[in-house]
Amino acid sequence: MSETARAAIAGVCASVAFLVLFHAVTYPALFPSARPTISVALAVAIYVGIYLLLPRRRSLTERIRETLTDAFITPEEVAAAVNRARDRIETLREAGRRLPPGLQGRVLPLSNLAEQIVALVEADPSDLRRVGRFLRRDLAAASDLVDRYARLDTAILDPARAAEITRRFDASLVDFQRLFEMHRARTYDDDLFELEARLELLENREGGAEA
Repeated sequence: MSETARAAIAGVCASVAFLVLFHAVTYPALFPSARPTISVALAVAIYVGIYLLLPRRRSLTERIRETLTDAFITPEEVAAAVNRARDRIETLREAGRRLPPGLQGRVLPLSNLAEQIVALVEADPSDLRRVGRFLRRDLAAASDLVDRYARLDTAILDPARAAEITRRFDASLVDFQRLFEMHRARTYDDDLFELEARLELLENREGGAEA
């Protein structure tokens, strides 16, 4: 639950409580000496209580801290890298939507691949060591290139030059596609290698115990 949702729910409950209490404490037959401030104080107390009791959504840093096993990487470092990467992915997608129809379909797979890599890092923060350079350099380069091309008005260029720039841009998208796939495969391969190593270790232990 987001902080906005928590505040909204607590506010609605407090508002209802205020109206009920205000009516009660100002009704002279029941509370002749009561004052409206009582209802205000009780409504504020109800708001604070409900806000504190409702479940709070954990921050990205808190979630990462629970799964981080690499002592040389801090949760804040991983969270910052993930947030920067997601901003660049959003820039990549937004720029891709401004491309001509024939090129839009080339950018969506790039953003999806990048999202998969970031999700792997978020699930296993130690993967940041494997793809840190990709998040810092390659993703930023792809995002910047697509954004710059999307801002280009090829109609004012010489047709031959515009065609050459488009050809080179398309070739760069192909290169980025291969690069992104390589980084994703590398992350998966490293995780698979670690799983196989752990399975082999357990099998060796079981074999030694039986002997």
